[in-house]
Amino acid sequence: MNLPALSENRPLRLGSLMLLYAAQGAPEGLLYIAIPAWFAAQGVPAEAIAGYVAIILLPWSFKLFNGVLMDRFTWAPMGRKRPWLILAQLLLIGSLIWFAGLTEPTEALTWFAIAGFAVNFAGAFQDVAIDGMAIDILGEDERASANGLMWGGKTLGTAGFAFLTGRLISDEGGHGVAAIATAIFVGLIMLLPLLLRERAGEKLLPWTEGQAAPVTRERQLTRWWPLIRNVFSAMAKPASLLLGAGILLAFAAYGLKTAFSPTLAVQEIGWEREVFTNRDAMADLIGGLFGIFVSGWLADRVGPMKALGAALAGMALLNGAAVFAWPDGGFYFAYLLVYSVLFVLMSVCTYAIAMGQSRGTVAATQFSIFMALLNLGTSFGASRLEMLRGGGGYEAAFAACAGLSLVAVIFYVFSVRLDGRTEPSPILRDQEMRL
Repeated sequence: MNLPALSENRPLRLGSLMLLYAAQGAPEGLLYIAIPAWFAAQGVPAEAIAGYVAIILLPWSFKLFNGVLMDRFTWAPMGRKRPWLILAQLLLIGSLIWFAGLTEPTEALTWFAIAGFAVNFAGAFQDVAIDGMAIDILGEDERASANGLMWGGKTLGTAGFAFLTGRLISDEGGHGVAAIATAIFVGLIMLLPLLLRERAGEKLLPWTEGQAAPVTRERQLTRWWPLIRNVFSAMAKPASLLLGAGILLAFAAYGLKTAFSPTLAVQEIGWEREVFTNRDAMADLIGGLFGIFVSGWLADRVGPMKALGAALAGMALLNGAAVFAWPDGGFYFAYLLVYSVLFVLMSVCTYAIAMGQSRGTVAATQFSIFMALLNLGTSFGASRLEMLRGGGGYEAAFAACAGLSLVAVIFYVFSVRLDGRTEPSPILRDQEMRL
C-alpha cells in the first residue's frame, strides 16, 4: 500500500497517535468507571472495590521492564515499536474477550481483578509502544500539542466507553457485551499500525517487501550492558529522581480519587449507578476536549512547568473544598467536571516535561520509567483508601489528595530547575543515539 509513513506526514502522525491513545482509554472507561459503579450498585464494599482497582492498576507499574525489553529487542524491518504495538493490541483484544466471559462479581470478584490485571498488562505494553513511537517520530515543536492530542484522545476514549459500557450494562446486556464492544473498538483502531509504516521503506507486514530504515538501525541497541548502564546513569541524576518523586505523589492523589469516587457517589450521595457513570463520562468528555483544543496550546504559551503548577494548585484547592462540601450532590458533580480539566492539564504537562528529560539512546526506557512511577503512584493511592477512610472518612481522603498535590509541586519545580531547562529539550538527537 502507498499510504504515507507516519514520520513523513504530520496530520497522519498526530491523528494516529490521538486515535491510538483513544484505544488505550476505552478499556479504562470500562474497567475504572463502568465496572466499579456496577460493583457499587450490587453492594460490593468500598474497600473491595478499592482492592480491585489497586490490583488492575499494578501492570502499569511494570512499564520499566516493558521499555527495556522494547529498546533491546524489535524486528527492525517493520519499525522500532510497530511490531510491539500490533502484538500488544492482539493481547488486549484477547484479554477483553476473557473478561467478557466472567460471572457475577459477588461470585468471582477475584477473577474480575485477575482478568482486569491481564487487560491492563496488555494495555501497558501498548502504551509503552505508542510512547516509544512518539518519541522516535515527533519533532521538538510538536511535543506539547501532540501530548494534548494524545491525552485528549485517551480521555475521550475513556469518557465514551464509560458512557457506552455503562449503558450496555444497565440495558441488561451485562459486562460481557460491554467488554466485547470495547474489544471491537480496539480491533478497529488496530488497523492503523497494520496499515501505516513508521518510516518509508519498511515492511508493512512480515511477508511484504521492505527493510529497516537507517535511523532505526542506528538507534536500536544490540547489547544489554550499554542499555542498563545508560538507564541507571540517566535515572540517577537528581533532576530525574525529583521528577520521579513528583510524578509518584501527584498520581497517588489521582489513584485515591479514582478508588473512592464510585462508592462515594452511589452509596453515600445516593446517585443511581447510571447517573454516576453518565456524569463521570461527561466530565471525561469535557476533559478530553480541553486536552485536544486547549492544553497543548496553553502549555506552549505559558510553559509546561507553570501550567503544571497551576493545575496542581487548583486540584489542591478543589480537594480542600471537598473536605467540607462533598455530601452535596451538586458540588460533587462540579468537582468531577473541574477535576477532569485540571487532571488533563497536569497529565499533558507531566508527559511533556518527562519527554524533555528523556534523552539519548535510552530515551524510550527512561520515559517508560517515569510513566511506571505514574502508574505505581496511581495504584498506591488507590490502595490507601481503606486506611484513610478508617482514620477519618472521606474527609481524610480528600485532605490527603490536596496535600499530595501540593507536595508534588515542590518536587516538580526543583526537578526542572536542576535539569537546567524551563521547557522540555529535544528528545532525541542523532549525535546522542550512538554508543
